[in-house]
Amino acid sequence: MENALIVSGEKSLPALASLLKGCGCSRLVTAANAGEARRKLLELSLDLVLINAPLPDEFGSELATSFADATMAGVVLVAPALQAAEIARPLERLGIFVLEKPISRSALTQAIRLLAVSRQRIAQLQKKNAELLQKLDDTRLACRAKCLLVERLHLTEDEAHHCLERRAMDLRISRREAALTVIRQYESQND
Repeated sequence: MENALIVSGEKSLPALASLLKGCGCSRLVTAANAGEARRKLLELSLDLVLINAPLPDEFGSELATSFADATMAGVVLVAPALQAAEIARPLERLGIFVLEKPISRSALTQAIRLLAVSRQRIAQLQKKNAELLQKLDDTRLACRAKCLLVERLHLTEDEAHHCLERRAMDLRISRREAALTVIRQYESQND
């Protein structure tokens, strides 16, 4: 994870920055409170957000929730043991790691690795989802074009299918493009 935001009071910033650099975060940005962090949320593309609770202007769980909702960044909330136990379950359901203070380098490293693996898996699933949505859209267009061919040229469904494939092959275009040309051609005749 390259781009990280540390949200913490001034006293803990150097130690947390050192921990994150040791975990492989190369570009660190800091915020001293939740308000400043929310402004940076609008400006930056982040891989990781580390919130050291409590913050001067709020505890930090609301901020963690905001980052989890608005970004794909991994979010780690470090909180005192008593509060961490209380807030862990609801925040973990949102994909936010909650670590108890004091944190060790190994615990933070493991949390960051888990976040990186999770983000990678989510990116793969999003890519696959986009491909499936594209295929679904292509199929819808092909069906619409076939319906127009059946309606206008009085073809059977098989004949309309072969007509679309032949058009795509003859013009050396994709089936999607062939379907779009059929749709444009026959729907413009309605106007």
